[in-house]
Amino acid sequence: MAEGMLANGAGNFREILHYLESETAQSLFGSKARRLEHTGLKKRVYSSGETIADSEDMRRAVLLIVSGWVACGKELTDGSRTVVDFCLTGDVVTLGSTEWARESVMAVTPVTLFEFPGAIYENLSTYPRHVREFVLKGMARRYARTAEHFVSISRRDAVERVAHLLLELSYRVGVREEGGNARFPCPLTQVDLGDALGLSVVHVNRVLRKLREAGYVSFRGGVVEFYNRQRLVDTVGFDDAYLALNIG
Repeated sequence: MAEGMLANGAGNFREILHYLESETAQSLFGSKARRLEHTGLKKRVYSSGETIADSEDMRRAVLLIVSGWVACGKELTDGSRTVVDFCLTGDVVTLGSTEWARESVMAVTPVTLFEFPGAIYENLSTYPRHVREFVLKGMARRYARTAEHFVSISRRDAVERVAHLLLELSYRVGVREEGGNARFPCPLTQVDLGDALGLSVVHVNRVLRKLREAGYVSFRGGVVEFYNRQRLVDTVGFDDAYLALNIG
C-alpha cells in the first residue's frame, strides 16, 4: 500500500480490492442493480491537487480510496475552506448523500479510487454483502473521526489540536515505534493543517516549533517524526479508541 499498512482491517481491504479488480462493471451489482440503471463500478485516478468533487457536483456515489490522501471539506463564500476530514487508503467517502451538504473532495497526493455509482441510501442493498459491510464500517469510522475533530475545534487548545491530529495520522497509517521514536511521510502542508484545525498558518507554524523545541515531535521536509510518541500521547490525553472502532 502507498502509505504503509492499514491500521485496521488490512486483510479485509486486500480481499475487497481483489474482488473489485476481478469484477466487471456490468456484473458487479447483479441484475437488480442493472434494473436500477447503474452505470457500474469505475476505477479512477487523480493527480495531486486535482478536484475529485466540488460543492456543486451533483454526482451521487460512494468512493473507496485505494491509495493516496484526500482532503474532504466545505468551501466558504470568501474562497477559504474548512477541512472536515483527511481520508487515506481504505477509507470511504460518500458524495451527494444529501442535497444540501455536498462536500468538496480534493486529492492531496496522487489518488486511485473505486467509485460506486448511485446514492448510498438508495443503492446500498444492491452491493455484494462483503462490499456493503466494508462500506458501512468505513462510514461509521469516518463519523467517529469527524466527531473527534469537532471536539478538537471546540474544546482543545492549539497545541492539543495539532498534536492530536498528528498522532491520529500516525495511528491511521500504522507507523511503528522504534525505541520510542516513530516517523512517517506526511504530504500535508501547514495550510492543510490550519484548514483542518481552525488555525492560521502562522499559528500552526508557531505550535509546530513549540512541539519540536519541547522534544515531542517535528514536522519538516514532509516527514512527521515523534521523539517519544507515548509521552505526547500521555501529555495531550490522546485515546485511539475511536480509530480502532470495532463494528460487528
